[in-house]
Amino acid sequence: MQKKIGNVILDYTYYKGQDLYSDGIIEDNILDIVKTGKEKDILYSSNEWPILYHLSDIRENILEWYPFCENAKTLEIGSGCGALTGLLSRKSKDVTCIELSEKRSLINAYRNQDCENITIMLGNFQDIIIKDKYDYITLIGVWEYAGLYVNDENPYLRMLEIVKKFLKKDGKIIIAIENKMGLKYWNGALEDHTSNLYSSLNDYVDDKHVRTFSKPEIEKIFKQLDINNYAFYYPVPDYKLPDVVYSDEILPKPGAERNYRKDYNACRMYNFYDATASDQICQDSMYPYFSNSFLIITGEKNTKNYFQKYNRCRKENLRIKTEIYEENERIFIRKKALNEPSKKHIIQLKNNEKIWIGCLPALKYIEGKLEDDEYITQYIEGIDLDTLFYEYRNDADLFVQKYCYFIDTYLRPLNEDLVPFSMSDQFISIFGNNAPLNEVSLKITNIDLIFSNLRLTKDSQLYCFDYEWIYDFSIPYDYVLWRNATQLYSKYMVYLRSKLSLGEFLKSVGIHLDNIPIYNEMERNFANSVFGINDKENYLQNYRKIAINQTIKFS
Repeated sequence: MQKKIGNVILDYTYYKGQDLYSDGIIEDNILDIVKTGKEKDILYSSNEWPILYHLSDIRENILEWYPFCENAKTLEIGSGCGALTGLLSRKSKDVTCIELSEKRSLINAYRNQDCENITIMLGNFQDIIIKDKYDYITLIGVWEYAGLYVNDENPYLRMLEIVKKFLKKDGKIIIAIENKMGLKYWNGALEDHTSNLYSSLNDYVDDKHVRTFSKPEIEKIFKQLDINNYAFYYPVPDYKLPDVVYSDEILPKPGAERNYRKDYNACRMYNFYDATASDQICQDSMYPYFSNSFLIITGEKNTKNYFQKYNRCRKENLRIKTEIYEENERIFIRKKALNEPSKKHIIQLKNNEKIWIGCLPALKYIEGKLEDDEYITQYIEGIDLDTLFYEYRNDADLFVQKYCYFIDTYLRPLNEDLVPFSMSDQFISIFGNNAPLNEVSLKITNIDLIFSNLRLTKDSQLYCFDYEWIYDFSIPYDYVLWRNATQLYSKYMVYLRSKLSLGEFLKSVGIHLDNIPIYNEMERNFANSVFGINDKENYLQNYRKIAINQTIKFS
């Protein structure tokens, strides 16, 4: 039996009339939402985890970057409510979904009803007769449930064994799964499937049918199945709502990961400082073992896609992604629009580059090129300046000394390049009508001269490589330095604050303390210009759950 919703075909041939997996009554609400096309309105106003998980387009970040082959045939096992089905439809010639739940399949069909290449087969994938061979088979949040639905004494190995039979000769299995040894589980997060503390760390001794794995365990299973080529990726904060995807070629450095309170599905007690533990793991090159999640793609060994970062929680016309990739044995950085309105923002990067280069003579600048609405620059080998400061984290005096050295050496403008600050209509439209008096400005200002956007090479050249927020009107340069100092201090606050408060740090590096309330107001207005009034598009904050800190205090 088949029926159609829009262009989507639902095939009931193997459906047994009972949904074995559900989030409960919330799925009825989601079905009503997608029928009426109000996904975005509900997403921005709700605080319920199932709404976020099923309806947010952040889910697409896990595979949006991946280059599917031309005319791909894709099998999506466990398609759920279709969070990724639409993406797969855009990347594939043909998509076949397998889903246990009729209700989830209906949600999927309604939200993707305009797609002409989707068939949803209802039923347990082990019962469904699959005659085709596929270029890609996805198991996104599915493999861990094999113990519930696959009849075998080793259901996890058996599931992959079955899946392999449906692959074309050069086909790929794409798996996203939590890491059994993920740092969040050590630090008080409930296990995603059992909702208990430490289930995975205790090897699921009381949970027989759901299981995740460490990286070595996955590699052992692959070896048993004669899967020899595969690539691991590391989505952050996890595969469900990633904003960054690392690879073994580019892994996070100390100071990069700050995931405190990125908890959206359950309340959490933190046992220790997340930042310090993450920094040490990165410093010791142990990140792949403690990553919260894995994305694994079989059939490839050496990836050309090193790094992905997404900015989806912005206004529509500012949503872009940043990629680091290899091509012809060279490494590049590419910024690309995530939608049609944001293409103008990408084009503006080249314009910004032209007016900004040379404004601070001590800096080096990267020149990029526009190709098909993409802005591409060379990748510079070196260390990001904020990462360098990990070395000074436990010595407040040295931290201040080194900070002042880099500001004075590279970011201090020449007097002849400064002009008196004057408030303009352009300034007011972005930063508001409150600004400090008697300040000076560059003629062209890059307000995002933070240390994470500056890279130091072995020969002590400091490169500026981000041209996103550059303005050709007057802005107090002291505000630029305040942003720089505040963001660096916040990154290493856990190490510094018992020895040096933020106010003391700002004073010691020459920031005018009387201006700080004004700068905070300017920063809020700037954030509104990027994320919408009251950070409307930055809706993730609505979903944050309560955090309790055991024996430690966070400011």
